[in-house]
Amino acid sequence: MTDCELVRRMQQGDMQAFDTLYERYKDDAYRLACLITGSRTDGEDLAQEAFVACAQSIGSLRDGAKFRPWLLRTLSRAAWKYCRKARRETPVSEFFDENTGESALSAVLRTEEQRRLYAALRTLDEKRRVAVVLYYFDDRSVKEIAQATGVTEGTVKSRLFSARRHLRQALTAGETEPREAVSHE
Repeated sequence: MTDCELVRRMQQGDMQAFDTLYERYKDDAYRLACLITGSRTDGEDLAQEAFVACAQSIGSLRDGAKFRPWLLRTLSRAAWKYCRKARRETPVSEFFDENTGESALSAVLRTEEQRRLYAALRTLDEKRRVAVVLYYFDDRSVKEIAQATGVTEGTVKSRLFSARRHLRQALTAGETEPREAVSHE
């Protein structure tokens, strides 16, 4: 069943359709929220809150085929707001706790090189971090990122360019210690 059909069913009050959409996109939402906030717990909470917000305002979604970008935009904005409010550094140990079950995120961040990359990624401001996460970790196109974040494709390209330059400098300089996020926008 397509997203469009599921959204239409949800708008008619079918909560099974919501369950299907949740199962379809929960991992994407969780991964994005974790990578933006740097916390599994906060990521899980924000992903669930984004689904609830979308379910409550599903009537305002005109094109059901755009459910995923709409969900990710809702989630991204909530995560940015959370990060601005929290103004805290990521507890990296959360991601590398060997006592927890293997998750997709821990598999991605397992090696030392990947840990260095993640530490450098944390130094980016939230908007550039979201662009990088969606593009490189979630394999989304510039167009899809623009739809998900509610900005133009040119803005996404600019954020990716700036983020790559920053990450290259951070990684070639051996910069692994997090520092205050830098914004160029």
